[in-house]
Parts: sequence; C-alpha cells; structure tokens
Amino acid sequence: MAGDDYATLRAKFLKAFANLPEKVKSEEVIAVVDEKPYTWIAATIEIKSKSATGKKILKIIKELGVL
Repeated sequence: MAGDDYATLRAKFLKAFANLPEKVKSEEVIAVVDEKPYTWIAATIEIKSKSATGKKILKIIKELGVL
C-alpha cells in the first residue's frame, strides 16, 4: 500500500471510528488477520500504532468496501 493511500485510509478509518456507537465499536468484528478477529477498538489500536497488522486491517476493510 502506497504511503499516501495508507494515510488517506487511516484518516478515513479514524473518522469513521469516531462516529460509531460504543456498542458497535466493542462488539462488531471488522477484520480477521492471521485467524484473529479484530473489533473496531482493537483495529484502532493497531492502526494508531501504525503496526503491520494495522496496515493489513486497512487493506482488508478497503477490499471489503468498508472505507
């Protein structure tokens, strides 16, 4: 994923996250990476820390059309 594309997706994700109800943030699984499910909250932690897993999560949700 190119740097600009990553930054754009990251910003879109964080904006979407901020507008979600608390119940959705903690219960809805948005991606499965290496057989591990990630809720919105868990995904946000990975994405904010700019980890490799966070990048994988962004790629998955982009492919799914979430962002």
